[in-house]
Amino acid sequence: MGVSSSIRKWWHSPPAYLRLRSSKWTIGITAFGACFTDGYLYGSIVPVLPFSLVERSGVSEDDVQFWLSMLLMVFGLFLGGGAPIAGWAADRGPRSTPFMFGLVLAFAATLLFCFASKPWVLILGRMLQGLSASVIYTAGLALVADAVDPKEIGAWMGFVFSGNTLGLLFSPFLAGIVYDYLGYYAVFIILFGVIAVDIVLRGFMIEKRTADKWLAMENKTYDDIPDEDTREPDVSSERDPLGAENDDVTQQSPPADERSSLLHSKPRQSRSWLGRLFPTIAVLASSPRLMVAVYGCFTHTMLLASIDSILPLFVKRTFEWTSTGAGVIFLTITCPSLFGGFFGALSDRYGSRPVCLTGLTTTTLNLALMGLVAHNALLDKILLCIFLLFVGVGLNLIFPSLAADLFYEVDVLAETHSETFGTGGAYAQAYSLLCLALGAGTSFGPIWAGLFYQMTNWPITMATLAGLTALPAVGVFFYTGGVANKEKQGGVEASESRV
Repeated sequence: MGVSSSIRKWWHSPPAYLRLRSSKWTIGITAFGACFTDGYLYGSIVPVLPFSLVERSGVSEDDVQFWLSMLLMVFGLFLGGGAPIAGWAADRGPRSTPFMFGLVLAFAATLLFCFASKPWVLILGRMLQGLSASVIYTAGLALVADAVDPKEIGAWMGFVFSGNTLGLLFSPFLAGIVYDYLGYYAVFIILFGVIAVDIVLRGFMIEKRTADKWLAMENKTYDDIPDEDTREPDVSSERDPLGAENDDVTQQSPPADERSSLLHSKPRQSRSWLGRLFPTIAVLASSPRLMVAVYGCFTHTMLLASIDSILPLFVKRTFEWTSTGAGVIFLTITCPSLFGGFFGALSDRYGSRPVCLTGLTTTTLNLALMGLVAHNALLDKILLCIFLLFVGVGLNLIFPSLAADLFYEVDVLAETHSETFGTGGAYAQAYSLLCLALGAGTSFGPIWAGLFYQMTNWPITMATLAGLTALPAVGVFFYTGGVANKEKQGGVEASESRV
């Protein structure tokens, strides 16, 4: 009995450092690291591919732009396609399980990229990378939403997404230099090191929902757990003090055929196929405020993917830069990401709508001005760096504010659709819609920018990107929330979701 009791104590004892491993800081830093890993793996290939496709894969110079756009498009398709499945799994079970599985996919994708010598192997690697990203953003952001205070969600989303932006835009700089001086395989040695750090972070973290179950058991005495052979049979049904009342309730319940009109009412019959197959997604997609946030995130990612696709080629043709210069230029748009938490906190303080509109305006104006850069002159190089810097500021104002507004809207919808959302909530599935937007933007951006840049010129391409960036401003102005917080005044909870 002593041995079995000791085994049960060990089995039921909480994990070591439970409170630290499940704290919002640990979960936030882990999600930041996961986003950084995804962005770094994705962005490290950007300055290398224009050269490795020719040198390693035998692609002609004229076909390089086609393969660059194809690789980015494939990533986006699988990012968006895997998001609904990842969101459903993260809401229906432990979020940490798909979160860890995403890292396995990222490792496999990196292996394929490392040893690929044919374009189709590179495409397969991008497919796995897209699936990995879909898991990271659905499960990872849901983990953060579970752990942080709703009043701080904007700051935390800004912090977490700054990891992706830093990885996405800092990696071309480092990868370009490493590729020039140390060669192709040296780039992937660094990538595997980044993955190793991510493994440690994800293994150390414990998700909030799991930790809450352990913390609820802390006050229980494990010595009181009875042995299997000494447990008394459950006779609660025989001695239920409310048994008589329960019998009365059962007797008063209407027969099945009297309730059938309620079970098969017209509203249920008129539900669309989406509502029948994916009821939570249908509820989320019916919200204009939420869909405006999703569309704004699509625009943000479309712009980033467009810049990734054509900027290295532009500086190579216009300034005659090598992969090092093509990587260094991305530092200008990366620097604002260092203040991602600050930009996110602005939406907590002033509301998502004014912050997002400021970001859209700043980005649109500087994209249009980037079209003025056309010559291999020092002034043009300086102006390009300045414009890219302000584009980076604008992008960091757009995404965290919209991601936070999406979170607020899910909370509002949960109050009226609690049965549809279930006990697991809808955060992961809401962020799966965001991932669909990321995937669509990643696919659409390179095609649009690459096509216009190849068929027209740099100024026209920048003008079209500026126009696409301005479009979400209308929806943001009418639907995006203001200061979203809840205060108790006189015992009544008042929600200021719109200002």
